[in-house]
Amino acid sequence: MKSLRFLGGGIVVGLLLSIATLSLSQDRPHGPEFRAAGEALMCQCGCGATIATCAMERCHSAEPIREEIWERLQNGDSVASIVETFKERYGLIILSAPPASGFHLTAWIVPFVVLLIGAFATRHVLSSWTRHGEAMQPAVVTSISEAQRARIEKELQDLS
Repeated sequence: MKSLRFLGGGIVVGLLLSIATLSLSQDRPHGPEFRAAGEALMCQCGCGATIATCAMERCHSAEPIREEIWERLQNGDSVASIVETFKERYGLIILSAPPASGFHLTAWIVPFVVLLIGAFATRHVLSSWTRHGEAMQPAVVTSISEAQRARIEKELQDLS
């Protein structure tokens, strides 16, 4: 009897928790559109995170932007129009990635160009090292005479 009461109480508590979780999840912004808009915009508090990932509690930058994103998504705005609105308001500094057009295209291209130049330079240096290594002849080892060996032994004894 006691175990049935415990089981019934556990079920009631579980149902209450699941209802509370559902009601909270409906009030809180989430979803792929919200996440996409939040990832496209940088938090302006200086944390270096996106709006979606800023972990500062009650952030003066992320919270109002998140609320505006949520309201605009509820009104049916697209992610692109939301990002464009914030870009017009804050400038390019709000974007988490530079636009892939005009001069900003260099921010996408230059890292790959530098990587290729570095790879070719490394290949050139390594190939020159291997070519020089083949051209070098090994040192010829000659034996020393007994007089030289005795002199070395004597000098070593004098050092210690």
